[in-house]
Amino acid sequence: MHASEVPAPAKTPIAALIERLRASVMLRQAALVFASSMLLNVCGFVFHAAASRRLGVEVYGELRALIAVVTIVILPVTLVGPTIGRFAAEFRALHDDAHMCGMTRDLAWAFATLGGLCVLASVVACAPIAAYLHVPLWCVPAVGAIGALAMANAGFRSLAQGTQAFTTFAVSLGTEGLVRVAAVVALLFAGFGLAGGIGAFFAGALAGLVALARIFRKLYAGVRPLRIRYDWKRIVQSSAGAATIAIALALIGNVDVVIVKHYFSAADAGLYSIASLGGSIMLYFVGFIPAVLLPQVTDRHVRGERTRQTLAAAAGLLAIIAVCGILGVKFFGIVLLHILAGHAYDAAYPLLLGYSVAMVLLAIVNLLANYGIATHRLGFAVPLLVGPAATLVSIGFLHATLGQVVGVLIVGMAATCAAVAATLIWQGLRRPRPAQA
Repeated sequence: MHASEVPAPAKTPIAALIERLRASVMLRQAALVFASSMLLNVCGFVFHAAASRRLGVEVYGELRALIAVVTIVILPVTLVGPTIGRFAAEFRALHDDAHMCGMTRDLAWAFATLGGLCVLASVVACAPIAAYLHVPLWCVPAVGAIGALAMANAGFRSLAQGTQAFTTFAVSLGTEGLVRVAAVVALLFAGFGLAGGIGAFFAGALAGLVALARIFRKLYAGVRPLRIRYDWKRIVQSSAGAATIAIALALIGNVDVVIVKHYFSAADAGLYSIASLGGSIMLYFVGFIPAVLLPQVTDRHVRGERTRQTLAAAAGLLAIIAVCGILGVKFFGIVLLHILAGHAYDAAYPLLLGYSVAMVLLAIVNLLANYGIATHRLGFAVPLLVGPAATLVSIGFLHATLGQVVGVLIVGMAATCAAVAATLIWQGLRRPRPAQA
């Protein structure tokens, strides 16, 4: 009889109970993370809805560009987030609180140093950055301070995920979102304008970090930290695949907003910003699919099974959601704009459909890249980096109108999608197939 045909031993009642408990705990953790993430996303849209209405098209364009800069600033920490989570998970599995405390201390020092450098760089370079973005000089150091807080938030949330402190993770996300909304409503209605929007973003980031710091300090208050020797080469290699995905997702939807803010009028930049915000909703609708695909394909790949059907099922689900979303934007896009920002941004409607299409293509790229990580076909990293970078460079040369910018974005994402798919197919054909028993 073939080895795979040997019946598995029957589980004891205790083993079955333990497995059910683990499954229920995993479901509760997943529900907690999903609910807190959705709360933060909803609060984010409420924040932008309030800001866009109170600030007006031109000033909102300034705020949106500055927020995009914050997203770009925290990119390095986003890249190493999975690695931080993996190390934390290993220490937790070994009940090694001493090394866990040591890593927490190291991260605190690292984020304090990075944050200080971020603020210092924003002060030194505030004049050219403000001139490029056409924003007041004082905004740049303020964004540097927000970037410092956001980097620490991203790093410590990865730590919370790795230690399965999902309640801490959820509290931090929820606190940041709710404080940000409360602050923006209070500050903008008090008449603070752009300073109110920036101040609200700062207050939310600070509140989220305080929630994390209090709990981690309580957990390791009486633990003596042990020093950790980091294998940086291994860290870089293990983070490479996920890093390229994070870079692509961070570049598209943020850097293009910054470029438009530089080349176009304040009013046009505001219209493009709201179109970017509305089009990005497509990513939230399909963002869960790669997260589900990755472990399933990895499991099948490790056991030597075919993975194409799993990819096809995930792609089919993405296609159904994407088609429904695009049709919804086509027929009800103006309603979406009214919900997000009011009637002052109606001129952004012609841009919304094209930007949504670009985001769907980016979602397909994300799906294919996660499939590449699961099957160890990492050749996708090159086109995934080159494609978005070339697209943004092209926008720098081809920006006669906002419609042309969106067109370049669509072509660039389509080319990136085709290149990533071709690379995965090429690597799959070159890989020797295992011998069938």
